[in-house]
Amino acid sequence: QLDIVPATTFTDPEVGSVGLTEEQAKAEYGEDSVLTAIQHLKHVDRAVTAGDERGFIKVIYLKKNFRILGASIVSPAAGEMISELSVAIKAKMGFEQLATVMHAYPTYSFALQVMAADICKC
Repeated sequence: QLDIVPATTFTDPEVGSVGLTEEQAKAEYGEDSVLTAIQHLKHVDRAVTAGDERGFIKVIYLKKNFRILGASIVSPAAGEMISELSVAIKAKMGFEQLATVMHAYPTYSFALQVMAADICKC
């Protein structure tokens, strides 16, 4: 269960990760079964209003059911955001479920809900 333990480096911006890397996921599930979604913070309203658009959210997921396998986040709030993705991995959630979780707006974590809705088209 160590793959669901989130890690954060408290730099500026913070760096968080959890689960499988893209390379690990492709090795375990197959090259054609794994996709990656990336959201740059310059498209996240909270980052724009804070005036700090450095960073991104990268989520690795299964193509067939959108199940989240891993994530990396570089953001001023990466330490808080990565825990939500740790829960998603532990619960074997896909983007469909994450898209329906209401988030406060504008927050950095709202980007996770928007990203999930964009991926699963829900």
